[in-house]
Amino acid sequence: MSHPFRKLLPAIVILLSVVITGVAGYMLIEKWDLLESVYMAVTTIFTVGFQEVRPLSPAGKIFTMILIVGGVGSAIYAAGQAVEIIVEGEMTGYRKRKRMDKKISEMKSHFIICGFGRVGHQVAQAFEASQVPYVVIDSKKETLSELEEKNVPSIIGDATFDHILMEAGIRVAKGLIACSDSDVANVYVTLSARVLNPALLIVARAGFQDTEKKLRLAGANKVISPYFISGVRMAALATRPIASDFVDLVTHGGEIDFSLYEIPVPSNSPAIHKSIGELDIRRKSGALILAVKKSNGSFDLRPNAKSVIGEADMLIAIGTQGQYEVLEKMLAR
Repeated sequence: MSHPFRKLLPAIVILLSVVITGVAGYMLIEKWDLLESVYMAVTTIFTVGFQEVRPLSPAGKIFTMILIVGGVGSAIYAAGQAVEIIVEGEMTGYRKRKRMDKKISEMKSHFIICGFGRVGHQVAQAFEASQVPYVVIDSKKETLSELEEKNVPSIIGDATFDHILMEAGIRVAKGLIACSDSDVANVYVTLSARVLNPALLIVARAGFQDTEKKLRLAGANKVISPYFISGVRMAALATRPIASDFVDLVTHGGEIDFSLYEIPVPSNSPAIHKSIGELDIRRKSGALILAVKKSNGSFDLRPNAKSVIGEADMLIAIGTQGQYEVLEKMLAR
């Protein structure tokens, strides 16, 4: 975002040119010294109305009239540009943008939402509910006004360009959500993001079934089709409404205070090579272990007291925020 005062630069250059022309003219026509010429040029251009330094020659009078016309026009143009900047609040917007850029540059382990349409709005709401830090990239200017009111870090630009992704902190981000309405844009964003950060978690939206394979080849870790998910969800609500409502409350929040959590086991965790029963997780934390994703990618979907926790495992637990924090500390210390 360029500084608003850059709009004043042409007007200032024109005004200075008129002043310099006036000074040179008086020195050449009237043979005055520099100080007298500068004084006369300034008082003439800004129509102060002071008396001439010395009586003017006919040529000097003609030159002065021309200088008044040119100088007053230039001064009015410069003043108009300055008023426009103030009235339109460009200085305030510039300062806000600088603060936002600073905030984005300081973010780490955040998510980047590329595309702020209907899907992007839903992703942002879920992140807000879970207090997950994120940056939005969108090409629509009205998005900036909407997000600035909420103090949400945002960038207006094309997410397919590397420099826009870099500005959003792609190299230190935890993940990226490619949820543009265009499948082509999502493929390009996924390709660029994977090159810029090979370790990035990328979740991409596919509008058509054929796009899913392209997105995976481009580097997406997960590909979601809203139409497929909607169909499965509607079928589940029709056949298993109570169970579906419960899962929805747990996974997406609601009027209950517990949720599902993913808890990675640190490499130096004292819980490694110990069983769930030995750790007494249920009694000490209150959280319930529903599943364990092993380091080899397989799932233990029926963990019990004898199930042993290994290095780099991921625990899937259900509980409150407080229970989650207690369990996380148990695995870390």
